Amino acid sequence: MKLYLAATAALSTVTSAWPLLPWSTQAPPPAGTQFYQLQTKSATTAVNNQWVTLKTGQTSYTLGAQTVATKFFLNQYKPTGTYAIHNADDTRQIALQGPTGVLLYLVDVTNPRTDTIPGGQLMEWATFTTDNNVLGVKDGSTLTNRTFVAVKNSGGYGLALYDGASNTTETISPLTISVVKV
Repeated sequence: MKLYLAATAALSTVTSAWPLLPWSTQAPPPAGTQFYQLQTKSATTAVNNQWVTLKTGQTSYTLGAQTVATKFFLNQYKPTGTYAIHNADDTRQIALQGPTGVLLYLVDVTNPRTDTIPGGQLMEWATFTTDNNVLGVKDGSTLTNRTFVAVKNSGGYGLALYDGASNTTETISPLTISVVKV
């Protein structure tokens, strides 16, 4: 049964990005665009009140101080009510990516398309929600215990969406990601 749920979640992850091809060609945000930063809340002190950052030359988002927090703007996909979260530097956006649906890491991608997903990887983008200024994911998955987590690594903490059902060997701390106006 777990294999069936994992396979279903994986397939919905890959196919959920298909209708979002209108975002394959982007432009910088227009003047007056509202920008946001993403802040974490957690019972784990080390990852509480941290900010989502992207270090120069990296593709995975990590946690850091507000002084180095990345600024984002949102672009709504009206048919689903979900958002693409664009990095304010240019037309890049946050995607969720991983080899399985257990942990999908927050990564920075440029003009994602279904034909550019790396082999052996699951990837989705523009499936984010912002209900009550809290980041969520709406991608058709039937898993009900999914949550964002901080993933401890040698350089600090990365960020991922955890499926909430599978075992993982990674050291994870559940957290909430708040969408904060700049």
